[in-house]
Amino acid sequence: MVDKAKIENIVSEVMAANADIQGIIVCDANGKVIFGHTVTDDIKHDEIAKLAVKIAGNSAQLVTGLEQGGLKEVTITSEKGLVVILGDVELVLAGIAGETAREAMGLIRIALRRALLNMVGE
Repeated sequence: MVDKAKIENIVSEVMAANADIQGIIVCDANGKVIFGHTVTDDIKHDEIAKLAVKIAGNSAQLVTGLEQGGLKEVTITSEKGLVVILGDVELVLAGIAGETAREAMGLIRIALRRALLNMVGE
């Protein structure tokens, strides 16, 4: 069982502590949004969640097919920033960061991984 209030609190804390993170969307394994917060209002959380789950699923098949073990994360870099997708059995988290985040990419990945672990932890 997922605690939505706990997830909301964790997302708020992570975004407050990491200025480069512009948004975090958390969904279940089917792509249903549990909670999403983004700096800009024009981002459609439902669409992002469904795409994140699809990308994570396809990426998991790829690494399994290559006998590289289980999928840990997918990082997508673009001209204007990056998206980090992390997953657990229950939850998928997509973190969105702007172009200034490239220098802090390692720290952002650590912050997002900790957030996911805190969300699924007891």
